Amino acid sequence: MHVTTTHLLSRREAATYLAVSQRKLDQLVAEGSLPRVKIGSCVRFEQADLDAFIAAQKVA
Repeated sequence: MHVTTTHLLSRREAATYLAVSQRKLDQLVAEGSLPRVKIGSCVRFEQADLDAFIAAQKVA
């Protein structure tokens, strides 16, 4: 059996990972630019989604 590991980050960890404030992280989620995972009342962010967001922000 193959198990895929997904690394989930808390709101604080995700904001730190993106080098933005938690308020900015909330804005990105509200505008639909950044997906999140809800597990009960906990909000988590997949590291792969954060990496994809960073890649999409790159300009030449």
